[in-house]
Amino acid sequence: MRQNEFWSRVFTFVPTATKNDGEEIDEKRFLQAIDFQIDNGVDGICIFGSTGGNGSFTDEEMKTATTIAAKHINGRVPLVAGTGARTTTACIALCKHAEHVGCDGVMVLPVSYWPLTPDEVFDHYERVSRAIKIPICVYNNPWTTGVDMKPEFLAKLAKLDNVSCIKESTGDLTRITAIRLLTKDQVTLIAGWESSSLQAFMAGASGWAPVCTNFVPGDAMRFFSAAVQKRDASAAQTIWDKLFPVCDFICAKSHIRVAHTGLDILGRPVGPPRRPLRMLNAEDRSKLKSVLDHVGAKNG
Repeated sequence: MRQNEFWSRVFTFVPTATKNDGEEIDEKRFLQAIDFQIDNGVDGICIFGSTGGNGSFTDEEMKTATTIAAKHINGRVPLVAGTGARTTTACIALCKHAEHVGCDGVMVLPVSYWPLTPDEVFDHYERVSRAIKIPICVYNNPWTTGVDMKPEFLAKLAKLDNVSCIKESTGDLTRITAIRLLTKDQVTLIAGWESSSLQAFMAGASGWAPVCTNFVPGDAMRFFSAAVQKRDASAAQTIWDKLFPVCDFICAKSHIRVAHTGLDILGRPVGPPRRPLRMLNAEDRSKLKSVLDHVGAKNG
């Protein structure tokens, strides 16, 4: 399988389960959340993405949890680790560790207290690319990083070794087409803004890293199959109309809070995010429950 083909599937962004009010990773529930996804037919798992609390845990916590996840999954489905870190050295260390323990790919976003210049961002990815051999997904999420990588810049990054995927999370759907044309379809594009997934797939994105699969994996997988694998726009739209309210709520209220709160509502609790992040407030929790009821999310 070519590297870019590796990414053309559904990777659930799982939250990192916690206990003691979010201050300790709950390994048992973390693995249970992963098993639920595998048992319900999702293609792959992504840990320590935005929904997984990237930036909320120490590097050692991330390494320990990544080791446990890789050993537990044991090749049943592909495992991708988010390896965003405030320094290039730390990012490389996390990437090397992920490769060493058996992760199949890494998702890298540029994180820095100081705003980064394009040259600094390119150097960051170039150094990561030289350090590992597993596939790299460039994660463009200016909402969390403050760094917006434009299509022309992403096309330049796509020429680096191992960079075979771009997760485009700006919500600007014109960028899907722009990146495709600039890269001549040589990289996989992941639809990153969940509430516009249908439109992103119609524009040529062929990978998905959603949060809604935590709640309704069956419908989400059927939607992906119709939209991407079968290219059946009519069937995809019908399923999407059902999924849209939950995907829209996820984007409106933040992926991590919705993931932790939604799983609590459904009786598969993973604890709260680590402070200062918290679960949704009572009003939003009630709205989320109504949305989950609407899409037929099942308890337990």
